[in-house]
Amino acid sequence: MKQPIFLLPLLLLSAANGFVTPSATSSTRQHHLIVPQIISSSSLKLGSFDEYSQTDPDQDLAYEDTLVGTTDGVAMEGKFVTVAYKGQLMSNKKVFDEGQISFRLGDNKVIKGWDRGLIGMKVGGKRVLKIPPQLAYGDRGAGDVIPGGAHLQFDCELKGIASNAMEEKMAEASSMNPSKVFFYVFVAGSIIYDVLKYQMHVI
Repeated sequence: MKQPIFLLPLLLLSAANGFVTPSATSSTRQHHLIVPQIISSSSLKLGSFDEYSQTDPDQDLAYEDTLVGTTDGVAMEGKFVTVAYKGQLMSNKKVFDEGQISFRLGDNKVIKGWDRGLIGMKVGGKRVLKIPPQLAYGDRGAGDVIPGGAHLQFDCELKGIASNAMEEKMAEASSMNPSKVFFYVFVAGSIIYDVLKYQMHVI
C-alpha cells in the first residue's frame, strides 16, 4: 500500500507569505478573503460546482455534498475536527495525497479552501471541494508534487468533532504521522526507563 505523504498538514502558512510550514518543500499564500463566520453550508456564497473554471482568475471555491451527515455535530469556526481526505490535481486527476488530519477550523492550520469549504458539514458527511490556487498553494505550489497555480479537488469526510480537550488530544494522536508517533513513544519510554533506573539506584 502506498504510504500517504501527509501533504495536507503542510498547509501551514509559509514564512515568505506570512505562514509557517512544517516542511521546507511546501508553502501557501494568504488570500485576501476573510473566512466567513457561518455554520450553515447553505449560506456559503461560493462558485458553481458544475461550472467551475480553471481558467477564470476570479474563480471561487466550490463544493458539492455527496453525503449529508446525520448527527447533530456541525463543523464551524473554532471546532476541532477530524477529516479523512483524498487530494488530486484537477488538471490531470493525479492523486497527490490522502490520509486523515485533525485541526481547529479557522486557526489557519490548513489552506483557506479547507477553512471555508468544510463549514457546515455534519459528522459522517462527505463533501467534494474544488479549490482555486489563491485558496490553496498559490503560484508557488508545494515542492514538486503540486505545481504553482494548481486547482485542487479534495474528497472529504468529516469523521468527528471533538467536544473536549481529551478528545482533541486523542484525535491528534490518531491522525499523527506513524514515524512521529514512534519518536514520541521512544522518547517517553526512554524517560520512564531513566526514572526507574534512578529510583532503583537510590534505593
